[in-house]
Formats: sequence, C-alpha cells, structure tokens
Amino acid sequence: MLNIPAFDELFGDALKPYSINITYPNARRTVYCEKTHRLTDEKYILNIADKNISIECSCEKSAFYALCDLAKRIDEKTVADGEYICSPSFAVRGYIEGFYGTPWSHESRKSVMALMAKNRMNTIYYAPKDDIFHREKWREKYPEEELARLKELVDTSKKYHMNFYWCVAPGLSMKYSDNAEFEALLEKTKQLYSIGVTDFGLLLDDIDEELEFEEDRALYGETVNAHIELINSYYSALHEIDSSIRLTVCPTLYHGKGNEYYISKLGQNIPPLVSLFWTGKDICSRELTSPEAVRFVENTYHKPLYWDNYPVNDCSMFNEMHISPIIGRDPDLYKYSEGIIANCMEYAECSKIPLITIADYLWDSENYDPQKSWENAIKQVVGKENADSFIIFADHLYTSCLKDANSRRMYAAFDEIETAFKSGKKETAFALATDYLGKMNACREYLKQDLPICNELSKWSEKYFVSCDIMNKIFEYLKSNDEGLIAELLLLVEKYEAMPAKLSNDINIREELKNLQKIK
Repeated sequence: MLNIPAFDELFGDALKPYSINITYPNARRTVYCEKTHRLTDEKYILNIADKNISIECSCEKSAFYALCDLAKRIDEKTVADGEYICSPSFAVRGYIEGFYGTPWSHESRKSVMALMAKNRMNTIYYAPKDDIFHREKWREKYPEEELARLKELVDTSKKYHMNFYWCVAPGLSMKYSDNAEFEALLEKTKQLYSIGVTDFGLLLDDIDEELEFEEDRALYGETVNAHIELINSYYSALHEIDSSIRLTVCPTLYHGKGNEYYISKLGQNIPPLVSLFWTGKDICSRELTSPEAVRFVENTYHKPLYWDNYPVNDCSMFNEMHISPIIGRDPDLYKYSEGIIANCMEYAECSKIPLITIADYLWDSENYDPQKSWENAIKQVVGKENADSFIIFADHLYTSCLKDANSRRMYAAFDEIETAFKSGKKETAFALATDYLGKMNACREYLKQDLPICNELSKWSEKYFVSCDIMNKIFEYLKSNDEGLIAELLLLVEKYEAMPAKLSNDINIREELKNLQKIK
C-alpha cells in the first residue's frame, strides 16, 4: 500500500513487484512546467532503475498521476529504466454530462469518473439537460435523496483529485430584473455548497436570443447587458460565500468566429477569472485550431474553455454512435485555451472509449497518436481478451462531425481479397475472406452478450449482424457460383438499408455486389 487511497482503490496490487519511494520537494523542478510556462500541482518525475522507482512531486495529486502513469506502463509492458519528467499539456481536462436525453445512472456516473481519474482527467461538469432541478426547476432545491447522491459524487471526485462543477441553467425562465429570482439562484447555490461543491457553472445556452419579459427589456435593452449583470452579480455573491469558488459561464452565443458582438461585449465586461465555454467555429466542430483560439482571446479577453461537442450524439445525431478517437484538435491548442471539456453521450459505457482518447490528447497533445490511443481505450473498456473482436465492429463507427475515415480495416481486407481474385489466386482470396469472416462472426458473438456496453450498442449491433449475414452470403456466393443467392443477398441488403442506425457510412453494398460479379 502506498497510502494514496485513490490509487489503491483503482489499481489494487498493480505495483506490487516494485519498490517505490515518493518524495515531495516544493521546488521549481516539481511545480513549474517548462513547456507551458505555468505553475502546476500535476507535475511529477519518475526515476526507474529496474524494480526500484523513485517519484518526485509536489503533492498527493501529482503522486497519484505518477502512479497511474506507472501502472499504465506496467500494463502495456513499456517500463524502461530512465528519468521521465511529466506534466500535462492542458490545465483543464475533463468531461460534461450535458446532453439531451436520459441522464446517466448514479452508478454510471461513478464508473465514468473512476475511469477518467485513472486516465488523468481532472474536471467534471454536472449539467444533464433533463435533470429537472438543473434546468426546468432551477429555483427549487434538490430533495434530500437526490442531494445525498450528489454529495457522494462530490466526495468521490475529491478522492480522485477531480474538480466537480455543479451547473445551473436558469435562462429559459429567469426574469433578470426580479431580485427574487436572483435570491432563488443563490439559495440553490448555497444548498450545493453545503455538500462540498466549490465550483459552479452558469449555463445560458439554448435559450431565446431576445429578452422575454418587458421589465427586462426596459431595464437592460438587450440580452448581453442582462447576462453581464447576472454573471458579475453571481460571481460577486459566490465570493462572498467562499473566495476560492470558481465559476464557468456558457454564453448564449457559444460558437462562431469568436469576434461577434455578443461574445466580445460579454467577455470584455465580466471578471477575467470567470471561464467562458466555447464550442469552436461550429456547434459540433470538426476542428479546433490555435488561430481561432487566438481570435477568441483577442476579442473576449478570455482564453476559451472548449465545450467540445464530441462524442455527444443527441438531437439530429441520435442514429450515430460516436466511439472513434478524437482528431482535428491542434497539437499546440493548450497554449491558447484553458482546456477542453468533452460533452458525453447518454450512453455512458460507450462514452468511455472516446473519453480515454480525449484524456490522452489533453495530457500530451503534441505526441498524441489517435489510433494507438483508441486501441488502448478499447482494451481498457472491453478488456484485452475482447479487444480484437470488438474493434472489428468499432471500425464501422467513425461517422461523426469529425469526418474521419470509416471502416478502414474492412476496406483493407476487401482490397486484399479483391487483389488476390484479380491475380488469379483464388485459394489465397478464399483464405483471406475466411479469416475476415471469422473475425466478424467472433465480434458478433461478443456483441450478443448481456453486458452494459453491448446493451447500449444494440441499435447499431443489430445492423452489424445483418452486415455479417450479407458478408457470409457473399462468401457463399463466391464459393458456389450459385446465381440464385443474389436474390437472397438483395433481400438482406434491403433489410440493411431500411435500418436507421448509421454504420460504415452505409456503404453501397449493391455496387460491391456488381464488382464481385465482374471479378467472377
């Protein structure tokens, strides 16, 4: 036991064969990150010499991260002698339960939190759109039972060295000119502070751009003025409660160029320590670039804190399943932003896979390898023994705003089979086809299990099962030359095309059939 409770709970005896000594010198070597030019409590230095390991760091949090790093190296069999000086690229690394749809269960929240702590994320935002006490009934205090569950989450986040932000979204119904409304907001805030919440989010997104009430229009003229006063008053009141409280705001205009009137005026008239959420150029941005971040800083006087709408798949994206790795975020974005908070899917187990890749990018963005990170994430979530099977299915789920190449493994296998056929090497082609079909069918058996992640994926796996039937039927056709099978294939294709789930960019199977007939 290393007397780091969070590590012992999450990893058990992972470091048992090693002799580990941890020291806590409070010096430049352990508290200053040379790359990012900032003070940090997350830096650590590993010195590895065979089974003897020394760790230098500034506090228990950085010691926890060092041990997480070491456990990962041991698991991946990459432990090597030497000195390793480590600190994160981004200061803020986290996720938000901020989607439209069924909120996560309490157990799912704890499970995701534990896994993200293991992967060195440091921030959680609690903001489920369909938690009525977060949005619809924002004035009302939580009932005792729900408050107790929130307190458990807050306590757990502290144990895992994660900052827990509780968010409130009053904008749908708040009358800004009514002081009673502000007092209701404060009373609700004090209830959350009483259970240990010291970080808050004020969300003003997805509301009307124009002021609803005549009294507000008379007093403020326009929405941005009402929001500036609300933010400044709320921030001041929070600091009267506790000067260490931090506040994040999601503005009504939360995407664009970053030089629009509303966001420029808002940013320039609220305190510099209030964080501002921003989703980038679009609501679901394919890319987040450093030049765009610089423009935001120049116009708002704030570094953006990105609310990254990946992997979320709510609203118009509900037929997509987003479990591919994060891409399209500039390697040096950490220089111009506070960090990234990834908006999750209502599918908590599936969200874990892309979240791990986001954690890897946020820790070391300049050396981030999407495919390596993704394969490691799958091993963590489904287990090493199931990873090779699962990845055959996951290969088809790259359909998202990121516009990454989809079904690469399948197309590579098809190209190899087609090349063999065209070269007259039918035995080789059949062997390759048999191998790929075997992997598909093994994946199919895994997905049929009564497991949380398999249950979440059922909408997509059902379509995948039909694609397996199609591929098996194609193989049968290639072996038998039975043209009667074409009619059966077309029926399967019709069934596949009628299913709404997005899979493999819904490739043109009819065209593939024509190509096969040409080959034969």
